[in-house]
Amino acid sequence: MLKLPVCPHCHTIYRYGEVKKTLYEKNHKCYHCNKIFEISKIRILILFLIIALIAAIFNVFELYMMAGINFIALIVTNIIIITAGILLIPFCIRFKRYNDFSDKTNRKKSK
Repeated sequence: MLKLPVCPHCHTIYRYGEVKKTLYEKNHKCYHCNKIFEISKIRILILFLIIALIAAIFNVFELYMMAGINFIALIVTNIIIITAGILLIPFCIRFKRYNDFSDKTNRKKSK
């Protein structure tokens, strides 16, 4: 699950910084083959659910197992967990081929 995405057309590897630049785009053009592809972000939602679950587990553990825990320790723990999750976002993005229906109809008409 944790690997950086590659271009679905030419399999060019995108690095961490390049993936972070494409986070807010729906479609992207490959810098190597100049073909357009979609950016799938469904795994980011799964990552956020996992982060929320881990944070809840740690909070419950800290509240019930440690007698002298204070509010600052809970906040620090949550900040560490959320920061780790944010750093993992580029590993959860996938690139997939762009399915344009107008392209398909144009190909059928030309045949």
